[in-house]
Amino acid sequence: MNLSIIKPLADHVHSDDFFDLIDRLARADRVEAASDIITGFTNAWGLHNVAYAALNMPSPGAARPLLSMTYSVEWQKHYAQSGYVDIDPIVRSGLGGILPIDWSEIDRGDPIIRKFFGEAQELDVGANGMSIPIRGRHGEFALFTVTSNENALEWRAIRRDLIRDLMVVAWNFHAAALRSCGELAEPGDVHLPLREASCLRWKALGKTDEEIGRILVISPHTVRFHLESARARLNTANTTHTVAKALALGLINMSYEPTHLMPKKRK
Repeated sequence: MNLSIIKPLADHVHSDDFFDLIDRLARADRVEAASDIITGFTNAWGLHNVAYAALNMPSPGAARPLLSMTYSVEWQKHYAQSGYVDIDPIVRSGLGGILPIDWSEIDRGDPIIRKFFGEAQELDVGANGMSIPIRGRHGEFALFTVTSNENALEWRAIRRDLIRDLMVVAWNFHAAALRSCGELAEPGDVHLPLREASCLRWKALGKTDEEIGRILVISPHTVRFHLESARARLNTANTTHTVAKALALGLINMSYEPTHLMPKKRK
């Protein structure tokens, strides 16, 4: 699948189409189906390539990595033949941390690293990239990556919004990969971050995204981000399912709102 830039990223940052696409991704039960759906995401955002790699997935015979990517065959072969997995700075950063990795911030003082990125660009990987490390509740590790051919100035302008939405996409894609592994035991130690729990509670009380945003003093887009993040975390099909599951697991309580999440009144 060869993806090309269609429209500037900034034109689609707040598009409702993004959440429609996430809804489709959340229902995917195979990596192949999720990969097909993600093509729409990369096209709509003007991205160039997308890649997903997972280790230690909870399924029989999962010793080999689970891979899905749109990189050129030439780059995939060159990467394997050059043993780049042992020096790849993106993989190293992902294994050693939990924060999103902006390729433009990776130190390229080492000639080997400069060569790595130079060859990647020559073989059409993309001029810029963002990778999201994922550490799952079953002990698995995954790295979800998108690349872009935007210039440095354009990349700096859009990467903040890209990180926020890309994290939702990454976790939903990973949830689809987990579903492709078959039936998984329900974890007994799932916890929701307070912001996600608060958004879900107000949603359970019938509030709209705009109303929740006013209550918590955040934007409706950020509300939807937290709802989508909770859905990926709980591996549910939609917001209604997420609310039901969170209530069933005792993760939210309709009669209690954590006071420290409420905006402080000005004196």
